[in-house]
Amino acid sequence: MKLFMNKKDCCGCAACGNICPKSAITMEKDEIGQYFPRINDTLCIDCGACKRVCDFQRKDENQFGHQVLSAYGAASKNESLIKKSASGGMFAQLAEFFLEKGGVVYGAAMLQEDKLRVKHIRVEDQTQLYLIQGSKYIQSDTCDTYQKVKQDLAKGRQVLFSGTPCQAAALRSFLKRDYENLIVVDIVCHGVSTAQIFQDYISFLEKKKNIKITNFAFRDKSVGWGLDAKYEYLKKSKLKTQRLYYKLSSFYNYYLKASTYRENCYHCKYACPSRIGDITLGDFWGVEKNQPDCLRENGGIFDEKKGISFCLVNSQRGAELFEKISPKINYVDSDFETISMQNGNLLKPTTMPPSRNELMDLYKQNGYEAVDRLYWKKIGYKKIYYFILAKAPRDLKKKIRILVKK
Repeated sequence: MKLFMNKKDCCGCAACGNICPKSAITMEKDEIGQYFPRINDTLCIDCGACKRVCDFQRKDENQFGHQVLSAYGAASKNESLIKKSASGGMFAQLAEFFLEKGGVVYGAAMLQEDKLRVKHIRVEDQTQLYLIQGSKYIQSDTCDTYQKVKQDLAKGRQVLFSGTPCQAAALRSFLKRDYENLIVVDIVCHGVSTAQIFQDYISFLEKKKNIKITNFAFRDKSVGWGLDAKYEYLKKSKLKTQRLYYKLSSFYNYYLKASTYRENCYHCKYACPSRIGDITLGDFWGVEKNQPDCLRENGGIFDEKKGISFCLVNSQRGAELFEKISPKINYVDSDFETISMQNGNLLKPTTMPPSRNELMDLYKQNGYEAVDRLYWKKIGYKKIYYFILAKAPRDLKKKIRILVKK
């Protein structure tokens, strides 16, 4: 049994491993940490379940694909939820609703006790909600998540599942049928980097600075909504925090330049207007240009510094859920065209940069230190400009960028 011909044909969702009746499939990584399924021929009974469950290679239009019914700019009214979220806190608000009703929520968490590994976990306690808030940008290990979701659904539990579109499609395909007690949220996805590259980056930072990094947040809101990161670290037994401007991080910048994604991400069939989830969420990038009247500075309801989500409602079940949580959020009507103006992955996959394969070859041959060295060599004297931006307040950053562009 051969599951795929080329690496671009596998998204690493692990649906095949979850559905195998003989547990004959394990996920094994290649030289850059991309996980792919491997079949143990001794255990395999050639039933074909693994081939049938693979939605990523399915040529026909997915039967669960939805067209957008309505679109909104939205943000939670709960200050605690929005503060811990990457944008407007919409996923956290949906999750809180499910947990209050006795449901369970599945999402991606960065586990401190496992070398900052990103893994899908099951949450049914509100005190654990923070674990699955915020952007991760690393492919999440789904492990046996689809099996656990099916068990919860069979018990009649209300389930909220959040993941990348390929993970959401994998769950739909694994379940084989729709469930009234399931809501699927897919996030707009640019692509995912591998855990191995990220962990090598963390190890490189630790060695360079002689510290132990205990947590990493790609989207730190201490200076407002944007792309600043931060990490927590131990030095001489003291816990400290370091803000990290993305241009001063080789890993983060290469990620944002789409240079470290899985090969399939550049061929993603889910990067299109037809959505796999009942609800699609993401950052409402470009709101200040494309829908400025909704901002508080223009008399609107949103504080841009706190973050704003976009919310695409794609099914009747999604519409009913949005209606139920509407008293707990601020929202304005929008449309797909406006939201997709600066969320291009709602229309098409990310284009592979010409230098991507060269960068990955450098990583395979010489490790992450060589990748970091190349980054600083390429930016040269620009690093002085980036250090200035890193220290500047959010509003001043905007003014500086405008002046530089002129």
